[in-house]
Amino acid sequence: MAEDTLAKAHKLLGILVTPTAVQPGEPRTWFSSLLAQKTADYTQAVDGSLIIGGEPVFDYVRCCVHALVNLKLELVNALEAQKKQDSSVKGPKLEADALSIAQQKNVSSILEIMIVLGVLPNLIPGVGVPIHKRSEFLQIIFKDLPKLSMLEQYKQLVFTLDALLDLATHRNLSALVLTKHMSDILASLVQISHAPLMKPVEKEKEEATSTEEKSDLKMDSSEDKFVMTEDLYARLTADQQRYRKELDRMLVKCYQPTVVRNLIVLHGSSKGTKNSGVGGKKAAKPAPKWFSKKISELLTARLMAENGVANVIRGVLDMAGGDIEGNMDWQKVGLVATVLGNPPEGNYASIENYYQNICPQIIHILNTQDDKVYQMIACASIKTVTERSLILSRRYLLEVIMDPFLKLAAGCDSKSALEVTEQQLDDCLKSLFKIFVIGTDPCVVFLSNLEKIILMLLEVHSAIALGASHLRDPVKQMITRYLKHMDSETALTVVRSWVLGQVPEARKSRMFLMHKDLTFAHGDEGGIKVVDKTNQEQSFYVSDDEKSIIVQDLLEDIKEPKLVVDFYLSLTADLTDMMTDELTAEPELPPLEPGVDVEKQLLEIEATMDTMMYKMRRNLMVIRLLGLYSEDKTLQDNLMNESPRMIKFIGATIHRAARSMQSSAEVDESSCVMASQSLNMSLTILSLHLTQADVSTDDWKRMQEYLEDLSIISDHPDGRIARIAKQLHQLVSAQGEVIHQTNRMRQKTKDIQEETKKLQAKADELKDAQRESENAKMDERKQQLKEKAETVAAAKAARKKKSGLKEEEPEMKILEDKEGMSPYEAALYDVKDPLLPVRGHGIIELTKLIDAKDEETLEHIGSVFQIFVDSLEDEDTYIYLSCINGLVSSARYRTEAVLDTLTKEFTQVYQRKNLDEDKTVEVRTKIGEALVRATKELGDVTPKYKNLLLNAFFSAASDPEDLVRASSLSNLGEVCQNIKFSLGPIAGELMMHLEASARDKAVEVRRAAAMVLTMVLQGLGMDSFTILEQYLRDIHRSLRLRLNTETDDVALVHVNLALDEIDKIVRELFSPNLTQEQTVFVTN
Repeated sequence: MAEDTLAKAHKLLGILVTPTAVQPGEPRTWFSSLLAQKTADYTQAVDGSLIIGGEPVFDYVRCCVHALVNLKLELVNALEAQKKQDSSVKGPKLEADALSIAQQKNVSSILEIMIVLGVLPNLIPGVGVPIHKRSEFLQIIFKDLPKLSMLEQYKQLVFTLDALLDLATHRNLSALVLTKHMSDILASLVQISHAPLMKPVEKEKEEATSTEEKSDLKMDSSEDKFVMTEDLYARLTADQQRYRKELDRMLVKCYQPTVVRNLIVLHGSSKGTKNSGVGGKKAAKPAPKWFSKKISELLTARLMAENGVANVIRGVLDMAGGDIEGNMDWQKVGLVATVLGNPPEGNYASIENYYQNICPQIIHILNTQDDKVYQMIACASIKTVTERSLILSRRYLLEVIMDPFLKLAAGCDSKSALEVTEQQLDDCLKSLFKIFVIGTDPCVVFLSNLEKIILMLLEVHSAIALGASHLRDPVKQMITRYLKHMDSETALTVVRSWVLGQVPEARKSRMFLMHKDLTFAHGDEGGIKVVDKTNQEQSFYVSDDEKSIIVQDLLEDIKEPKLVVDFYLSLTADLTDMMTDELTAEPELPPLEPGVDVEKQLLEIEATMDTMMYKMRRNLMVIRLLGLYSEDKTLQDNLMNESPRMIKFIGATIHRAARSMQSSAEVDESSCVMASQSLNMSLTILSLHLTQADVSTDDWKRMQEYLEDLSIISDHPDGRIARIAKQLHQLVSAQGEVIHQTNRMRQKTKDIQEETKKLQAKADELKDAQRESENAKMDERKQQLKEKAETVAAAKAARKKKSGLKEEEPEMKILEDKEGMSPYEAALYDVKDPLLPVRGHGIIELTKLIDAKDEETLEHIGSVFQIFVDSLEDEDTYIYLSCINGLVSSARYRTEAVLDTLTKEFTQVYQRKNLDEDKTVEVRTKIGEALVRATKELGDVTPKYKNLLLNAFFSAASDPEDLVRASSLSNLGEVCQNIKFSLGPIAGELMMHLEASARDKAVEVRRAAAMVLTMVLQGLGMDSFTILEQYLRDIHRSLRLRLNTETDDVALVHVNLALDEIDKIVRELFSPNLTQEQTVFVTN
């Protein structure tokens, strides 16, 4: 019996989905006929147990709901009947409520029809996935659906949603309902449970308010006479409470990655789409703000829940069928990183709470997941978080990851540091390697986060470089990437601080040395461990010797010759300081004094001995490294190839020897021998260089600084050194005299040339005076001839009046044609002239008439504007630029048309074939200036056309000419200064454009970028905190970074001006206004 009823239920489903004999025709009538036929067949099959109304579309939905609910009940009955029967069949058997593939297909088709006809037409525009993204046939059907009232739409949506939720409670139907239709069900639940309701209207006011527009219900009603009664309001409020519980239940019970994926789809669809203009597709409306906000809250709640980050990653990766490593979608990696790294808008406390929940999950994924995609997403998320908030990222991410090394820093407790295990250090290094090497591209700002522990990483490298360890390559790659991509000054400071064991005062708060009582040693599992230095058997001499070899190999692997040369020259300067310090007496140990605290005296002695030991080890390290690099052939070639560096290096040695000879202190014999050998080698190299045939003048000028030192060394006790120094002194001084005489001759030649120019100018003045006198005589003669010609012409005209005018000169005809014309008509007459100069004159006259606000010209401003536009097609640049100026003058009267034309010409100027390269640059810059002039004419109306203007100037960012890019940036600054408060929506795009321009290879563009930023800040003033709220901190950081990296002086001036504007704004914010005003009243 149960099987028969179940088969009948499936047969009823088949009636609704089986193809019919209705012939296809016009979409509206054909689809309506099909639904009516199917509804009639179904009601006949159920013997009238289903009562239908007069709506063909929704009657079909009622039939679908009836069939599915009937199927659900029959499936439940069949399963209960199967459980009651005693079966003698052994082994597994198919359950009675299972569905075949064909049956599942029928159920899926019915569910899809319920969604299409019962849910989608009743959603608010913008809620859910847009219709145009589903199918074209669906768009045609939706256009012809009957328009219902707001209340009818609500009833249909609630009826269909209740049916879907009821079907989702069955175990076999649940997967079919929620797998494909979860996004539509979630959109319906959010709309019903969170859409703002109109407040109920009192009965006596219903009639008065019925004619007012009712749009507060946010349900897009087509009726204007809807009235919210108190009973209806109470019912809708109860429905909201009920469906909120259903929404919360679905979000918690369903598979979380699927929930997250559908929430992301709804969030992306809520933004709407622009009009593509292809195939007649219209722009989709954005969702209401309450819907977008609620979806964001739900997504954030899923993200901050337990394993929320993993669920988000799984949900995004499932959009394209998994995370196969060979098909890694880096766009999805960036998408997840952006979602995780950017918290919802709120105050600082809410943002900190967000990161406090998210960051531990990211670290957990980084450390526990073996999947490469998950690790890449974790690394990209960490980088995004650091870019979003440097302070919070260090607090909850980087410092947590680096904690094992931060415990080993100088100033920390050595006992607690010894508790750091090998496994902790191993995990920390692997995490850092994933973050800074594998998962992200090299970036100076991001790599600077390693600055705190870079010296300890170098200590780790020193401990394992000469042994076998699985950490050797990761640590080396981290150090190499840091030193290679940081600026040369920072890299040199890091290497010197590690080698010499001393951090400069300016960097002590950012760069930590390892605790002096601790060191690293090989671990039991192939890693590293922390040990006490006192327990190490190796002497400091051997460890320092190994360190010197390691640093040489490390710098060689980096392949940065400049860093190696700078490091070597810094060591030579240290050597000079060492030899100078040897001339001073060594500090003696303080003697023990009776009656004084013995412990205190011992501590002082220990501190003095530590200082002496550090100085000795530092000097030995300098000598070791100089000895190693003196044998480096590559370094010698680099020094010789760059004569300025070589002269600087040898000059330091010569200056050191001269200072030593001037000192009266006794010098140790071994030190004296070493200094003599060093000096002998330096002078030999210098003599070889200066005796070449192609020594540059700049080298001779540099050597003039060491003349006095060479003179002092000429009296050196070593005869060979004294002889070479004397010869070099004579050579350099002679060459210096040659340079001096050459400069004198050049100066004299320059003076003679100036005198010659003055004499030539006087001769030209005499010739001009003679020419003027001759011209005056010629003018006098011409005037006499003209008077005679006028007399003859007058007589001739008098004769012609009697006999009639037969012939006219062209010029006279033109003057006669213009007689009686207004200035506007005369200008139009010139515009139509075939001669190019006359046409240009006519266009200029029209422009002047517009500027003078001539009434007749302004009455025909449309015709004048069209003349300017038509004349833009002229190939001559004189006509073209005159028309551009005319359009600027017309901007006040035809604003939108003028701006459209000017921006079009600005972007398409390279398509004019009659312009060469130089003319193209000139024309484009002049059009840009014309746009700025038009903007100044607009004044406060400029924000209306900001998108048109800014897009035009943004397009010039890819122009190959530096001048055009710089000019466009300058024009952009003028426009931004004018739009002020309207800058907010496009502030991010503007900042990205300026940041990219600040890194342009052309110095003019970098200057212009800084100038634009200054102009924007000047235009906004105190409103910068409102308009540029989220970008002001990044602007300040970028300016500070440019201040350290920019080499152009003018660009640095602009950067300082921008920083001064920020400082001025901040000072005005926190400084009270002390201006005193006195109001004077005049009484009658």
